[in-house]
This record gives sequence, C-alpha cells and structure tokens, in this order.
Amino acid sequence: MAEPDEIHSAPLVRRETSASRKQVWAVIADGWTYSQWVVGNSRMRAVDPRWPQPGSTIHHSIGVWPALINDSTVVESCTPEDELVLIANGRPFGKARITLRLHDREGGGCIIEMAEVPVSAPMKWLPDPIALAGVFPRNKETTWRLAAIAERRTSDDV
Repeated sequence: MAEPDEIHSAPLVRRETSASRKQVWAVIADGWTYSQWVVGNSRMRAVDPRWPQPGSTIHHSIGVWPALINDSTVVESCTPEDELVLIANGRPFGKARITLRLHDREGGGCIIEMAEVPVSAPMKWLPDPIALAGVFPRNKETTWRLAAIAERRTSDDV
C-alpha cells in the first residue's frame, strides 16, 4: 500500500496513550463518536452502517449552533487497528486528506499518529506553511480527545 503524502510532508502529531490499539480503534470504528473527538465537529447526523470501510461516509455538522454547516467525511482507505485515511469536506475551506495511524507502544498502549493536508481549493492554493498553520494544534487536541475516550473504554466496550 502506498503511503499518503501527509505522513512525510505535513506536521505529524504523535500521541502516546495507555489504551491499546484495539481500544483506540473501537472509538474510531464507532462513527457516532466522531464529533466527540474531532475538533470542530459539533454533531453527527448519519453514519454509514459500513463505516469505516473504504467508500463509507459519515455526515456531521461543523461550527456552533445556529451557525452550523452540514458536511461529510469519506473513508479513502482502511486497515483495521492500523490505519485510516479520510477525505474530509471542510466547507468553505475545501477538502483535506487525514491519515490516522496506530502503533504498538513498548510496554503497552499505543501511539496515535495524525497528519492532514489540503487536497482541494482554496486551501490547496496556499503555501503549505500557511495552509497547515492551524492543523497542528487542532490535530493535537483531536488526538488527545481520541486517547482520552479510548482510555476510558473497558475490555467489555470493544
């Protein structure tokens, strides 16, 4: 499988967690939790029953009520408990490719990696340092939330 460009070109966020890959993946694979851990998403509207299989879509809203924008995110590729690549609509800023990877951590738990690059206009028109300026802090918080939710899951939850 070819590696997404953002793994090497975008600011890569790495978060260590005591949660296992299985626990983190259980959160990711439950599309209804997406708005709980992805910064900027305020509510879920629908989750494709095939989520997170390639081509499946989740429908969510971004923003704060009453200024909400209905949006969607599509799975580009998926290797369960290892990698998820998403194409997120981010109107009015365009689409972004987001790569989430999970690695075992020595001594237990796992490492969550997250990278994001713009793949359509208007953000794609900007130089990378400008286009990616807000991505690192947002993804840092997103991975913190994902880890926090996963750490609170028990073996009965997965």
